[in-house]
Amino acid sequence: MTMGGRLWAAMAMVVAAGCALGQPNALSSDVLHAVGQRKLGNAKVAICVRDCQTGTVLASVNDSTPMTPASNMKLLTSGAALLVLTPEFVFHTEFALDGDTLVIRGDGDPALADPAVLDRMNPKMTVGDVLGAISGAISSSGVKQLNQIIVDDRVFDRQFVHPTWPVEKLDRGYSAEVAGVNFHANVLAAYPKPNPEGPGAPPLFDLQPEAPWLRIDNKARTIVQGKNAVWLTRDPDSNQFTMHGEVRFPVAVGVEVTVHNPPDFFGRVLASRLMASSITMPQGSDQMDSTAIRVANDQDGFGQGKVLAVVSTPIAEVLRRCNTDSENLYAESLFKRMGHAVTKEPGGWTNGAAVLRMVLTQKLGAEAAASVTISDGCGLSRDDAVSPAVMTRWLEVMSKEKGAADAYLASLAEPGEGTLKSRFLGDKLKNQVHAKSGFINGVRTLSGYVVSPTTGRQVAFSVMVNDVNGTDGQAKELHEDVVKLADKWLSDRERGSKQGG
Repeated sequence: MTMGGRLWAAMAMVVAAGCALGQPNALSSDVLHAVGQRKLGNAKVAICVRDCQTGTVLASVNDSTPMTPASNMKLLTSGAALLVLTPEFVFHTEFALDGDTLVIRGDGDPALADPAVLDRMNPKMTVGDVLGAISGAISSSGVKQLNQIIVDDRVFDRQFVHPTWPVEKLDRGYSAEVAGVNFHANVLAAYPKPNPEGPGAPPLFDLQPEAPWLRIDNKARTIVQGKNAVWLTRDPDSNQFTMHGEVRFPVAVGVEVTVHNPPDFFGRVLASRLMASSITMPQGSDQMDSTAIRVANDQDGFGQGKVLAVVSTPIAEVLRRCNTDSENLYAESLFKRMGHAVTKEPGGWTNGAAVLRMVLTQKLGAEAAASVTISDGCGLSRDDAVSPAVMTRWLEVMSKEKGAADAYLASLAEPGEGTLKSRFLGDKLKNQVHAKSGFINGVRTLSGYVVSPTTGRQVAFSVMVNDVNGTDGQAKELHEDVVKLADKWLSDRERGSKQGG
């Protein structure tokens, strides 16, 4: 070996040692190479990788560029809500008797009778079980007759839909309305089956939850050849539904459509169940034009009354549905709920955004907070914008929040579950991955942590690709390339620490 060769080898060792110790931008060249290997066309790419222990930026590619985050926006919303509401917070929906009036007092809980939550319970429950438990508690308290049911949803405002959400998608579950009283994830599920009368006849169907007063314009038809292709649409400003398509076989998984005015809808569902339990109400109270079931108005004032039943959901369950399952309703409920908690006014998108910005300012500083565009809490709005540098700084801050860090990390999906169900499964990662994916048309993002299972040391990453046109697969591969690089860096760093110790 020549002297020059020995000198080069020594320099290489110094560079490697520097990377292991957390040299700034230690991974930038590798990350840039990964970007170049992917066929992303004219897509915009911004990436940041940060060591949470030291705050050192390990890789930066356009990392200060504000990007459309899609569901990565939930990382900001859920973290801020956790800090504002605290990890001990519990949503409560109360059912109280005020004279001969049943008052349903909402707290913004998105989980009330959510089928996905009920399915995870032990033992599992159905929406019928929930309604049965509530109506049973009311009837067993001695209630025989009610004059009125009032749904007090005033913890939130009644702007149920964000103005920038795609109008043509408002009947889809991911655009469910957001209210102070939510029920069954604010969707109606139909289970069509072929009509015994044969081809051409409208299919029969069951509804979940049961809502016999609803109008379903059945334009679907029974077929004897071909595949099921059936869907529901809803009139934008009412609960008038239309069934479309063709049905050959009974549908096993419910065909979902959003409901309008969830508080009113729930009041009527519960009234129907109570009357089936022999509690009498004014004649016609199960009809759409009834005044016996209504939402609270500004003039209504209620005492505590006699609380007959309470349904509670801990914030940990809400955070998990928000982040692991990427449920937009849950993110927006957290967004509005923290707006209410701070302002004491009905929670909405305006005060929710103000509170989120306040928290970002407190934790990241005014300049970083000002660089974030906050439109909604879930990322469905294309007006949201955040840079990977700010996102990883936020992840770093949350990793150090005493009391909240564990709950926040636990809310994120790991490979093989939630929105990461099919991600990283063939990769032999040495560390744990906890992350949040993001997807709307033209946007693919992934942000989260690589975590050492032995020391708990965390590396935050944020990979945002915008203007994706037919290269979704390549964008997802880039996400995983960056995570693998972070995984290797962390493993090398941990191994170096052991050897040094």
